[in-house]
Amino acid sequence: MRKLLALLLASAMLLLAGCSASGGKSVGDAAPLASVKITPADDDNTAPTVTFDTPMTATAAGAKVVIEGDGAEIAAGQNVTYKLAGYKTSDGTVLGDTFSAGDQTLSLVDELKEADPEIYGILVGSKVGSWIAYVRPSTATDATESAVPEDGSTESAAPQSESAAPDTASEVLILKVTGAQDAPRLLGQDEVKQLDEAGALPGVEFGKDGTPTISIPEGKEPPNGLAVKVLKEGDGEALTADSTVTVDYVGVQWADGANHKAGEVFDSSYETGQPATFGLGQVITGWTKGLAGQKVGSTVLLTIPASMAYGDDGSTGGPTGTLVFVVDIKSAE
Repeated sequence: MRKLLALLLASAMLLLAGCSASGGKSVGDAAPLASVKITPADDDNTAPTVTFDTPMTATAAGAKVVIEGDGAEIAAGQNVTYKLAGYKTSDGTVLGDTFSAGDQTLSLVDELKEADPEIYGILVGSKVGSWIAYVRPSTATDATESAVPEDGSTESAAPQSESAAPDTASEVLILKVTGAQDAPRLLGQDEVKQLDEAGALPGVEFGKDGTPTISIPEGKEPPNGLAVKVLKEGDGEALTADSTVTVDYVGVQWADGANHKAGEVFDSSYETGQPATFGLGQVITGWTKGLAGQKVGSTVLLTIPASMAYGDDGSTGGPTGTLVFVVDIKSAE
């Protein structure tokens, strides 16, 4: 689990992709991208053919829409899905791509706008289906690793070329925007109550030793947002998004997925016999937003949509889809 900003920075670098000489929308210093040309492959799981004049010299961040899509216009606050390929600015050599690995997701939130205004600016107002080119010097984000590893994964990255100057971009990224959806929100307590009364929230039973067992409601679709139900309210201090907490927890997957079956425990501090301690800024968004405001001593049920957890495609190696946790808050700093 990584801090939100770190995720956004990594994803932002992954996202920013492809521009061309066709004169589309641009943000920042897009002049070095003028010669970029993109020829999409015949299928969606194969990287495009990309050419540009080499060596490309870029000393400032810039992005440009090379091919405009014909889908819906992307709005601030949405979750954007994309596929990516990276190329060396020195000679156009392919660094790697994620086209065969499933869609990645980036949230167009204020943290991204502050950390990477060029990618935020190029995506907001562009259309789904667009191909975008992006270039950024390594010193702009103090990056020390390449954005696109050769195996196409997003968990690690290959080193940048040692010959690249620290203030000159070493790679150009080409992004295909595959979709945009409104980001799930934290549901209000009235909404959570209605779901509970309708039998649309998971059930929880506690064993004699206090270990919770979670059951998924049969024939029900998961909530369309983050649902937080307080099972037991404590009387301690309220948590903030910056709190460091010690908790006992158990987590299951709502539906069958790539790595786990519906209702199957994929993680549990009860199995280790030791509560876990971590910062709420270092965990998945569903935990951060779901636990902030809860009191020490409380036990809460979190039903977390995929976009606030580990996604739907299994590319992170974590459980997929909507996840359900029971969290017993022991203490906080």
